[in-house]
Amino acid sequence: MYKVGQRWISEAETDLGLGLVQSVDFRVVTVYFPSVDDVRSYSRQNAPLTRVAFKEGDLLPLADGTVLTVSEVNDLDGILFYSDGERQISEIHLSGLIQLNQPSDRLFSGQIDNNNLFELRQMALKQLSKLRQRPFYGLLGGRTSLLPHQLYIAQQVTQDSIPRVLLADEVGLGKTIEAGLILHRLLLQQRIQRVLVLVPDHLIHQWLVEMIRRFNLRFSIVDLDMVLDGDDIFAASQLFLCPMSLAVRDEVSSQIRASDWDMLVVDEAHHLQWSEDGADAAYELVEELSLEAQGLLLLTATPEQLGVEGHFARLRLLDPQRYPSLEHFLAEQQAYQPVAELAGALAANDALSADQLGTLARLLPDMAAADLADADARNKVLETLIDRRGPGRALYRNTRHGVTGFPQRLPQLMDLPAPEGDDLPQGLDALHPEKGVFQWCDTDPRTDWLLSVLSATGKDKVVLICHHASTVLDLEQWLWNECGIQVAVFHEDMDMIERDRAAAYFADHEQGARILLCSEIGSEGRNFQFAHHLVLFDLPFNCDLIEQRIGRLDRIGQADDIRLYIPAFRDHVAGRWAHVLHDGLDVFSRPNPAAQPLLEANRAAIEAAVLSGEGLPELVAQLAGERDAMLAKLEAGRDRLLELHSCHPTRARRLAKDMTITHIEDEAELNDFLELFADAFGLELIDLGGDCITIAPGDHMLVPDLPHLPEDGFMGTTRREVALARDDVQFLSWEHPFVDQALELITSGPAGNAAAGYIDEHDFRTGDCYIELQFVARCPAPKALSVERYLPPNAMHLMMTPNGDLKVNDGDLPAFVLPLNKGTARGLVEQKTEMARPVIHKLEKLGGGQLNKMVERAANKAKEAYAERLDRLHALAEQNPAIPPQLVADVKRERDAVLDAIAQSQLVLDSVRLVFCG
Repeated sequence: MYKVGQRWISEAETDLGLGLVQSVDFRVVTVYFPSVDDVRSYSRQNAPLTRVAFKEGDLLPLADGTVLTVSEVNDLDGILFYSDGERQISEIHLSGLIQLNQPSDRLFSGQIDNNNLFELRQMALKQLSKLRQRPFYGLLGGRTSLLPHQLYIAQQVTQDSIPRVLLADEVGLGKTIEAGLILHRLLLQQRIQRVLVLVPDHLIHQWLVEMIRRFNLRFSIVDLDMVLDGDDIFAASQLFLCPMSLAVRDEVSSQIRASDWDMLVVDEAHHLQWSEDGADAAYELVEELSLEAQGLLLLTATPEQLGVEGHFARLRLLDPQRYPSLEHFLAEQQAYQPVAELAGALAANDALSADQLGTLARLLPDMAAADLADADARNKVLETLIDRRGPGRALYRNTRHGVTGFPQRLPQLMDLPAPEGDDLPQGLDALHPEKGVFQWCDTDPRTDWLLSVLSATGKDKVVLICHHASTVLDLEQWLWNECGIQVAVFHEDMDMIERDRAAAYFADHEQGARILLCSEIGSEGRNFQFAHHLVLFDLPFNCDLIEQRIGRLDRIGQADDIRLYIPAFRDHVAGRWAHVLHDGLDVFSRPNPAAQPLLEANRAAIEAAVLSGEGLPELVAQLAGERDAMLAKLEAGRDRLLELHSCHPTRARRLAKDMTITHIEDEAELNDFLELFADAFGLELIDLGGDCITIAPGDHMLVPDLPHLPEDGFMGTTRREVALARDDVQFLSWEHPFVDQALELITSGPAGNAAAGYIDEHDFRTGDCYIELQFVARCPAPKALSVERYLPPNAMHLMMTPNGDLKVNDGDLPAFVLPLNKGTARGLVEQKTEMARPVIHKLEKLGGGQLNKMVERAANKAKEAYAERLDRLHALAEQNPAIPPQLVADVKRERDAVLDAIAQSQLVLDSVRLVFCG
């Protein structure tokens, strides 16, 4: 079969070019590939090699750079000699750069793929076309609930240009998820590449976990070791997480400034300090970067609570031209207030006052006569007011008033005797009375109380959060030794894999642990929404930290009320602090934006009263009064126009509904695709039950190293509900990196582009065949332009029946196509070569002749879409000063680039299949 000097090509790696057989023994054939100067050895029994033989009329590049036109082929002892009438050249002298990747070349040279590869290729092309045309492409792939307010913001800020926005949702509404959705979409569409996220030090882990678990975005963390090493910190990756404390250091900030960034993200942006007299180092760094980076996301839950000056300072980072001075901003805000009040009255269906009717007539003269008693007319007025007079694209803020779906919180403070002993910690350290105490579990009243909580909660899952990892480990040992209770533990001394296993063990409703013991790290980045019992074993002197703890369970979509169990020691620092939190600051019963500011403002007085107990009732009453006043002020300043702009109820619900339906359809299609892909490329796919599968490398993979496939594989699910409940299972969607790369691998390489099969049911003679050709449209354009929205990749399908009838864009054969083994397929194709080759050539010309019509249709479709967008933006910009002229210019520039790319499109034959009548 194999002879030294013969030319063969690797079916698995066609880019190696034309190989030359170097040696053959009884079990191994060795092939040299000149184009890559590499030698490969294959088993003779199952080598993925195809013999290359050219025919009369072929043009052959030779190793010396000349080209030979074949007029005669001779086989001398297994070696082919090609002649052009003047000279005869052995196949040994053919150029190694010859690649038979074109569909017809592969088909007629015997490189015939299995029929399932062809079917997989068609499925991939169809799916890519469908994905690229989605208006919400990039928003379905996150491991998130499809919540209208989050999806609406992410879709709104990414639909026109690279966003520069302030995300200011209240605590618990998911600002980090919104930022992740935005980043995921922009990165998937390749509209951005390099991202820098600046966060407070204590949120580094939360961001890392959220971005990996939810969006498969792997950020590199900038740490002190990298700084001390003195290397170029930002050269080795594209996505970086940097604590703000390091970012402002000279040696780091200089490197940050010297790097190019497409997107800058700043969490807890209210910590940036600015005044008309000056700014701190963090603000100055962000300001400088914001002038260079195209995109900017600022996140804060307190846009105006720390003062209107700070709010203006953040907005001027987004758009210095739109917000030139504090004086101008204050005047604009004063004029904006009546508009916000009018929107609130319209949304609440309240009767409009005379002043509000006057405001309506002044702002919307064309709608002054609308019948506001009619619900549809009233909604139309409100929608127009949002568009024309809303806050534009710079600011988004959702509140719990406008977003439903949150549970109630039911706090239970348990009065317990204070711990006793001479070695107990003093001062505020007494908030953690077990710290440094040997075998404290035997005497601390909280341990017996914890057993009573476990008894009262039955079989329900219980989360316990405390401050120190040592407390977690001591409790774990005591619960096992004394009570035989198996627990899951979660603390900072565990690596990420260990934490995943612990979370999975706790999440298992059949055999998992009943209680999860967490140190403070458990309140960062994890979702324990499936539980609704939370034990606050101790209470840190920080209201925001307590809110973070509760937020692990109190999330949108939580099905049950949250039951909080809080030990309060009598006449003790911890007990007094618990009562201040409960009765004075009202931290436990609801998210309270006033709590932390009140703690900061009264820290000295609160600390003194908690430590001594003196004047505690009076202080609690004072705090309660200040709290109510602050909350009333916040409610009075509530901006309904901003809330409606941030989550337009009708549009947001429609978007979420459309995406939910699409996700359900995707689930079934993706499962089919994964099975076909695993079978065709030699992967092991095992159904684990419970809507989970494992995908792992197989023994005979078509491609040796698949991107995003670990050596030991991974566990995944296409069910969003399962992925949300289990952090140890990857959420597989069409936007998952593994699936995205699989689609790219299939459609960009030759796999499946030349195939043969047969059908049993037909009206023709045995041996007749159908000829199928699939054409794709290729545009010389960056992926960021998303030209596929108007000119889909699977441009045209041609099929010729055995009697010569031509069908266009109708790929349905009369019966299901069955596979042929390679030997039979090669023999049948060889018999039909003389007939099929000219027909395919003719069909290629016919297909190419349709290119101008396709380009014209695509260009008209793009013009219509951009005309609609530009008309809307022009109208808004004329009425609404918050719409910047630059936005219109950006959309026009994008339109011109898209039309130019469409004009340069080409129609290329992607794949061919002969289907024989059996």
